[in-house]
Amino acid sequence: MKNLMILASLLLSLQLGKKEKIEVPAMKSVELTYQEFASFDVNISSTSKTPIDVSVIDPKTKKQVQGFGLGSYGNAVVSVNPDHILRLKNNSLNDMNLSIEFVERKPYTYNPENAPEINFTLHNSSLKSIPLIIPNVMNPNLSPMSNSGVSLKVGQKIYFRDGAKKVLILTVNESIKPGDKIDMAKLVKDLKKD
Repeated sequence: MKNLMILASLLLSLQLGKKEKIEVPAMKSVELTYQEFASFDVNISSTSKTPIDVSVIDPKTKKQVQGFGLGSYGNAVVSVNPDHILRLKNNSLNDMNLSIEFVERKPYTYNPENAPEINFTLHNSSLKSIPLIIPNVMNPNLSPMSNSGVSLKVGQKIYFRDGAKKVLILTVNESIKPGDKIDMAKLVKDLKKD
């Protein structure tokens, strides 16, 4: 079956904190654009059992500028440039339900223009969710036994959310090669040993 795409260009005004329900049909994509991308981050919550691909697309080049897999019942906060498109892709045979809401954007701290970007995978080999904070990118909650593809710049920091505090768990560097799979559960376990 061919993967068809549904384009939903929504230039509506959503109030801060107000949730909007999104249905992504089986084997299809939904693309969203909002004026609010200029001022707010987007909180995406899945109410489905199967993962969904989340990506940000540059409409001029048609290329993905960031992306990850959102696990079942997952939650992530994403920053989207106002001239980019948020794409939600359902690779399953079942319709999926999500909700999105705009949240306060965190202050910008890191994004050197010349830093190279690396595509790799965050892997959760454990049976527990792993809450992460990737400043100015997203705050994913890695589902148990799941993978989340990311495209991050060298120097980007990734934190583990441990209750109310955040602990640095990984800084992206050149030792991470494109396609690498980083076991975040192992990094958390090693962190708790120290």
